[in-house]
Amino acid sequence: MNDLLNQKFQLIGGLLKETRKILIASHQNPDPDAVASVLTLNYVFKGMGLASFPYLPNAPAKSLDFLPGFSDIKTEVNSFEPDAMFCLDYGDFRRLRLPAHLSEKQDCRIVTIDHHLESDQRGEIRVLEPEASSTSEIIYRWLKYANIEINKDIATLLLTGIFSDSGGFCHIATTSQTLNIVSELLLKGASLNKIAKQTLDFSKPLNLSRAWGYVLARIKLDQETGLAYSWVTPADLNRFEAGLADFDGITNIISAVSRISVGLFLVEYENGKIKGSLRSEPIGGKNVAQMVKTLGGGGHPYAAGFNQEGTVEEVLKKVLNLIR
Repeated sequence: MNDLLNQKFQLIGGLLKETRKILIASHQNPDPDAVASVLTLNYVFKGMGLASFPYLPNAPAKSLDFLPGFSDIKTEVNSFEPDAMFCLDYGDFRRLRLPAHLSEKQDCRIVTIDHHLESDQRGEIRVLEPEASSTSEIIYRWLKYANIEINKDIATLLLTGIFSDSGGFCHIATTSQTLNIVSELLLKGASLNKIAKQTLDFSKPLNLSRAWGYVLARIKLDQETGLAYSWVTPADLNRFEAGLADFDGITNIISAVSRISVGLFLVEYENGKIKGSLRSEPIGGKNVAQMVKTLGGGGHPYAAGFNQEGTVEEVLKKVLNLIR
């Protein structure tokens, strides 16, 4: 662990001594790493006797309801007035979708912990570690530095975040340090089998199995760029009774069709409002995080997302132009 990281962890400890009420937030359409990170800090802060408010702008996937503290998650902030906010795994501050009275709050201290590339992260303390497999891995490092006990519940949360964001330990950010951490979390009682089943397993209710089949059946390959892509519309979501979180992981499958190993999945979740997800592999040599910057998005070199207004055809054209 480097000296600069230790200094930032020390500053977090000092801030916590001066704080009583903390809001913990992560990005819209939260993935397992975002959910696990928020719940880990909520668990730890409650154990410290602090008033903790775990906030996500959208409800996470129901498959994650096995996580300790899952029922504590709030999707609205009403009268809670925090002294500090811990903002996790978000890349761009807008993705937190904080209500105006909090995003503009002047007397609230902000801490960011994130493994996205530096972008519009905010805070007097910003722990940015793009080389880490996940935000959960960074939080593990802080817990070890602060000498906070990692019990079975915390181990389950952290391992879920690490396992999911590393693509089951297949992504390039998985290091020997990552696997050493995983080994310790397993020794603490976390079940890798259960976590894998809940996060990467393809067994789904009939309606979602049909939804995935529909999306995969309509994959198209742009011959000029090599981009593989698919999409869903509001009518599709209604037809299959599906939401954004129900398609988590499908872009990885779409990218496998591409000869340049780049896949795009577009979800028109409301008329004229589109969420895009891009995935790539090192072999393709495409930095998708760099691509989506001009679209107001962010992420990692091999996994990035963005939001746009317009039709599926219009947004697809923008992405194709970026690849060209």
